[in-house]
Amino acid sequence: MDENQLRNFMMICRCASITEAADRLGIAQPSLSQQLLRLEDEFRSKLFHRTSRGVVATDAGRMLLEHASAILQAMNRAREEIHESDREPHGEVSIGLPATASMVLGVPLLVAARPALPQVNLRVREASGEIIRQWLDENRIDLAVLYDAEGVRHLSTKPIARETLLLVGPPGLFGPLDEHGIALEPVDPVVLGNRDFILPSVSHGLRKLIERRLQDHNINISATIEIDSLAHTKTLVRAGMGYTLLSHAAISAELANNELSAARVGNVDFSRSVSLARNPAKALTRASLEIEDLTRKLVREMIADGRWIAEPIDDL
Repeated sequence: MDENQLRNFMMICRCASITEAADRLGIAQPSLSQQLLRLEDEFRSKLFHRTSRGVVATDAGRMLLEHASAILQAMNRAREEIHESDREPHGEVSIGLPATASMVLGVPLLVAARPALPQVNLRVREASGEIIRQWLDENRIDLAVLYDAEGVRHLSTKPIARETLLLVGPPGLFGPLDEHGIALEPVDPVVLGNRDFILPSVSHGLRKLIERRLQDHNINISATIEIDSLAHTKTLVRAGMGYTLLSHAAISAELANNELSAARVGNVDFSRSVSLARNPAKALTRASLEIEDLTRKLVREMIADGRWIAEPIDDL
């Protein structure tokens, strides 16, 4: 099967007639009929029902028509991208960032992209992980940062870092601090069961991660307040309404200003992976590849200089 066969097959579908399709294509009708027979042999399926008035696509034929259109469009886009590969990357690229990643990465990425890729219009879109996955499914964004995305099989994911959730409370708790504002000593996980917590709703990815890890240690915590807003969660914790679990990236500014306090939880693995994700069905552009590379480079630099408290993945 080659590109010409697909185009000819699509013409037969459009005309509903092998004879008319052959006329439009400027080839002999027997030659077109032979091409169709070879396609049917290759797919081991009947692609058309023959009638006295022409041909009608079978279910297999309709499926091939859908795939053929997508294949030819992708080939055309590939030609255009390769043809322009010597030009400076250009065009619009959209990246989806969860609120936590957006706080640490959003502005630095926009600032870094301006001089590095002056002809690329980068759009940063912030939302929950669930919404971002929906945007990827619907091809509404080119790229995304997702947490714990390894099990999402229909997406192409590349882990870039691993970060750990911290117990977060009002200012002045947990004792002496390290250079990042995190308590030197971890807290005993048993104390979690005696605290009121402010957590996202049960459908939120962060809530699922927390409950999954605590179940492994037979620890139950009480969510006295449920709210799907990072900003409001931090305000409530600062006001002494309860505790929460967040990464350092989400609270670095508050720790620097002594507005919150944070400590690691001993003997509980609250780590989560950070990945770059794409929908493989969406056309890949040089501009989006350059933004992906820039994001990976920036994450590496931020981890190295302490702006992002995380462990880099080996292939970063």
